[in-house]
Amino acid sequence: MSKAHKSWPHRRRNQFSSQRSLKKEMNFFQQQPPPFGTVPPQMTFPPNWQGVEKDPAFLTKDFNLLTLNNQPLPGNTSQPRAKGPENNLHNQYEQKVRPYIDLIDSLRALGVEQDLALPAIAVIGDQSSGKSSVLEALSGVALPRGSAGIVTRCPLVLKLKKQPYKAWAGRISYQNTEIELQDPGQVEKAQNVMAGNGLGISHELISLEITSPEVPDLTIIDLPGIARVAVGNQPRDIGLQIKALIKRYIQRQQTINLVVVPCNVDIATTEALSMAHEVDPEGDRTIGILTKPDLMDRGTEKSIINVVRNLTYPLKKGYMIVKCRGQQEIINRLSLAEATKKEITFFQTHPCFRVLLEEGSATVPRLAERLTAELITHIQKSLPLLEEQIRESHQKATEELRRCGADIPSQDADKMFFLIEKIKMFNQDIEKLIEGEEVVRENETRLYNKIREDFKNWIGILATNTQKVKNIIHEEVEKYEKQYRGKELLGFVNYKTFETIVHQYIQHLVEPALSMLQKAVEIIRQAFVNMAKKHFGEFFNLNHTVQSKIEDIKVRHTEKAENMIQLQFRMEQIVFCQDQIYSVVVKKVREEIFNPLGKPSQNMKLNSHFPINESSVSSFNEIGVHLNAYFSETSTRLANQIPFIIQYFMLRENGDSLQKAMMQILQEKNRYSWLLQEQSETATKRRMLKERIYRLTQARHALCQFSSKEIH
Repeated sequence: MSKAHKSWPHRRRNQFSSQRSLKKEMNFFQQQPPPFGTVPPQMTFPPNWQGVEKDPAFLTKDFNLLTLNNQPLPGNTSQPRAKGPENNLHNQYEQKVRPYIDLIDSLRALGVEQDLALPAIAVIGDQSSGKSSVLEALSGVALPRGSAGIVTRCPLVLKLKKQPYKAWAGRISYQNTEIELQDPGQVEKAQNVMAGNGLGISHELISLEITSPEVPDLTIIDLPGIARVAVGNQPRDIGLQIKALIKRYIQRQQTINLVVVPCNVDIATTEALSMAHEVDPEGDRTIGILTKPDLMDRGTEKSIINVVRNLTYPLKKGYMIVKCRGQQEIINRLSLAEATKKEITFFQTHPCFRVLLEEGSATVPRLAERLTAELITHIQKSLPLLEEQIRESHQKATEELRRCGADIPSQDADKMFFLIEKIKMFNQDIEKLIEGEEVVRENETRLYNKIREDFKNWIGILATNTQKVKNIIHEEVEKYEKQYRGKELLGFVNYKTFETIVHQYIQHLVEPALSMLQKAVEIIRQAFVNMAKKHFGEFFNLNHTVQSKIEDIKVRHTEKAENMIQLQFRMEQIVFCQDQIYSVVVKKVREEIFNPLGKPSQNMKLNSHFPINESSVSSFNEIGVHLNAYFSETSTRLANQIPFIIQYFMLRENGDSLQKAMMQILQEKNRYSWLLQEQSETATKRRMLKERIYRLTQARHALCQFSSKEIH
């Protein structure tokens, strides 16, 4: 057993447990007219069924399978139409089943699958697994075949619609082409258009819609067969390409995976089942289909029965077994109708497999019923989540489109109004930045708060510088005593010494103040630049023009702010404080410095490295009081004044000048077209968003209509 399957629980079940579950699940469907022709004990055939010369595999317009309960074919007036009860059953079936499939088909036709996953059945299988034969038997249309290399080269959506009284009809759609299906070769032609002539593959869908009395109500996505080795002109990595394409579909939780496995191979070695297990380890959304039961070795029938009964490699949705046309039967031009008859006869007469027919696990008609039941149940479960996903995607796309802005007008007058509106919105946001009222996201910070952090650091710089000056007071006193003391009596403070220390203190603050200015300038510039990108980022020329204006205005106002700060510090060289204010501050400082006994507190102890006498102590104490008092007032003044200057010039004046400069752009009418040249990717993105919004709007409308019908 391969490692890929060992994790699936190996447990024995009652041989009929999965069949009872299946019968319960399909209870409703078994009460309806068969979605696909089955063979009851009494059956009649259409008058033109015997002696068919034309093989439906090559031209299937006249394909009719079996007619049940004497139900007439279109155009056959010799047989009566079905009576009332049968019509009522069919109407009930159409009302309860078909709308679900039509809803998902309509969403897929809108292209909603580009935005989110839709409920679907995807068919996968190794090359030569019989996958194409199963789909032919279900649809009545011949799919591309070949003896070597991949045949299905694009995802093929088979939309099967049962119409009891209408002749077989088919339509094929791909890219912008939609035509009536007249010949199976049109499918191969469509693949060549999509994937190129040769053996490459494409991720784009081909849609094939079949309407017939003999097909089930079902939509299936046929995927390329898994190739292990490149053949002929195939790309060397064709196997990886195919697996990537298949995985894209089968990994979606909304997809039921239909895995086709021939009976004459070891199921544990099949790549298709291994891939299904990889994306669906519990087997919740995987159905196994066994094919070619007539080609298996004698004596191995029991193992196949165990697989079908879900006893070997359990899948929660179980297995079914079918027998489709073999290669020789295709060469012999055996019709699909005759092939179905032979299939039922095969299972009825087979000594081992007859029980599988009785259990409802065999034949294509039973498979059709099962798949329809599975798809409808799957759609019903998926609708609530699908509706929510569509709503969220619509909301997200609408918001993205809003950020992209409106389309560029073609008329000059309209361009002027368009530009006025853009500039007006920009200026309003700049004003909000200046006032500290801009809207920010959860992890963002307002401009004012960013600048305020630098202003807080400025207070710390002032305090640190003050402390440095305090630490050198004793040095200055020693210097005064030794070099500058004149006729002053002991204990008197030399005012020149006091003034010199103040000047040094002030001078040390100039560089930190200018550094704070530059930091604030960069923060404000970046905020203005980001705002310009937000409003004009899609217009290269306009955005470049605004960025240049931001830079020019910033340089002018930075120079003004720098000059003003320099002027402020030059004024601070004048030692001045109002007497009323200074006296109060000095008194407060004295109380803080000296203890109640009139002795210096611990924080006024002198450095022991400098020998001092009583006179220096007295001088130190007195000058320390005055310096502390004056520095306290100066620090308070500078702590507010420098931020005032920065805010005034770099926020208020800078912002106002930028808004005026933006209005001047409107005077350059001859440059409107140049300014509003849009980046090509923006126009493309806007177009794609509009298309997505249209798709999702139509999808929401379809879901709303469907829900209202369900309620009524």
